[in-house]
Amino acid sequence: MTGYDVEALRARFPALVASEPHEAALDNAATTHRPQAVLDAMTRFAERDNANVHRATHRRARAATEAFEGARQRVARFLGAQAGEVVFTRNATEAVNLVARGWLEPRIGLGDRIVVTALEHHSNLVPWMEVCRRTGATLTVAPVSDDGLLESFELPANTAFVATTRVSNAVGTIVDTAAIADAAHARGVPVLIDATQAVAHLPVDNSLQASDFLVTSAHKSFGPTGLGVLVGRAELLAEMEPVTFGGEMVARVSWEEGPSWADVPHRFEAGTPPITQAIGFVPALDLIEELGAANIRAHEIALLERLLAGLAAIEGVRVIGPPDAASRSGAVSIDVLDGDPHVAAMVLDMSGIAVRAGFHCAEPLLERLLGGPTVRASIAAYTSEREIDALLAALPEAAEAARLAGKPA
Repeated sequence: MTGYDVEALRARFPALVASEPHEAALDNAATTHRPQAVLDAMTRFAERDNANVHRATHRRARAATEAFEGARQRVARFLGAQAGEVVFTRNATEAVNLVARGWLEPRIGLGDRIVVTALEHHSNLVPWMEVCRRTGATLTVAPVSDDGLLESFELPANTAFVATTRVSNAVGTIVDTAAIADAAHARGVPVLIDATQAVAHLPVDNSLQASDFLVTSAHKSFGPTGLGVLVGRAELLAEMEPVTFGGEMVARVSWEEGPSWADVPHRFEAGTPPITQAIGFVPALDLIEELGAANIRAHEIALLERLLAGLAAIEGVRVIGPPDAASRSGAVSIDVLDGDPHVAAMVLDMSGIAVRAGFHCAEPLLERLLGGPTVRASIAAYTSEREIDALLAALPEAAEAARLAGKPA
């Protein structure tokens, strides 16, 4: 990991500089902070080139369109796709819903099955539940062990679609999505991979590129909020129906014939798209590539080993999910035994440590593993050892306060 200087990296993030040395930023699975380069790119666009895209021919409009479509090309290059296979959405949730409503729902019905894992964020679970409710299809869930690892992945008869996360946002489990995709494709079944918690942590390799649809979110990868990405195979996007209608997504509209759709991907980007956010995402991807996925992963494993070892030495808490650093990424969920995790999180906040308490939008998973909410500490490329140590030092007091409060009703 030669040349990986976490303190120099942190100096590039204004939110970290402003809070240091008083805050440990350990809520990165909810959203990451943004480097100055991202803020500069968005400000520069607002000050110099602000205009809508694809519409006018004046200088600012041409510059805005060029920058926006350049961002699409940059995202495609980062994810190993073609620019025409990248759709910009408001967030990863909207991207999943677009596939659910626009591609899968017209092709599925009574007797068909959608397979998901028990590790899914609600964003990659509830849309498929809704498709099943509307069509009569059946949802099948691949189970997890008590350690939060996939026990098995079987495709029942009549499986029509598979949706899986690459990394659990709640317990950090890394899923072998390449193997899942291989099994599904052997049966001619398309696969959607939720890469939201993976892009800023793990290499973009065949574990992601094996997907037929891939979704991610800029703000989980040092980019701005308000931008999601859907990558779909060109032939599948060509078959997909738009689900949001209005300006920009049409080729022509007439009273007599009604609307006809624009080419992919623009037919899926009704209205004014997230222009500033897409432009701001480019320096975030540049940063990830500059750091190198292997270096980020090595830094992350060292932090996870430090954190897991420290937690094992604290009475009254236990780790939920995989017991070893190699099987997990990003998030570590902590059970405060006989205590209220929300109280623990508030006490940690008073010590300047930002974590999250709750079900983390993965309620079925945590009900299976624990039967209740957890305290979640989540790391990023810029997380430092001293932040981990600060959490470990403050956690015994926080856990004691949580036990005095008792388990939430």
